[in-house]
Amino acid sequence: MSEAELIQGLKRGEYSSYETLFKMHYARFVNFVATLISDREAAKDLVQEAFMKVWVNREKLDESLSIGNYLYVLVKRATFNFIRDRKFAESLTEELLNSESRTDNSIDARDAIRRIEDGVERLPAKRREVFLMSRKEGLSNKEIAEELSLSVKTVERHITLALSDLRKNLDS
Repeated sequence: MSEAELIQGLKRGEYSSYETLFKMHYARFVNFVATLISDREAAKDLVQEAFMKVWVNREKLDESLSIGNYLYVLVKRATFNFIRDRKFAESLTEELLNSESRTDNSIDARDAIRRIEDGVERLPAKRREVFLMSRKEGLSNKEIAEELSLSVKTVERHITLALSDLRKNLDS
């Protein structure tokens, strides 16, 4: 089956085409991601998320492009976002642990991560949506602006405020 035929099948909603695509690429991408993040279970989740995006957006696929390359871009973006988010959480955790305002330096990383997640949940709805689209889905500010019918400046402001709110939440 050619890539164009595979994409046509996906666009028609044929599960067999999706299954073929999955069998062709899943294991290779999981191995690739696992070498980058040293966490096989997280790698599986990231790759599955990329495959879900292909299925959800199947009607928009371009038959003239390589589905393998498209998947690679999705997987790479999800992996880089995962690494960035992990570094963000680690830096906030380190900031929390080193903060002079904290008298109890025995706080552990799990508590800090829980506080970050709680902080994200407490963000105003639009700010949280923009922040998660940026950090979890890996969309650019321009892509978020287009999807939500906002200006790029508004998206940037939401992200800046979200980060500020999260830092304040950790300091309190």
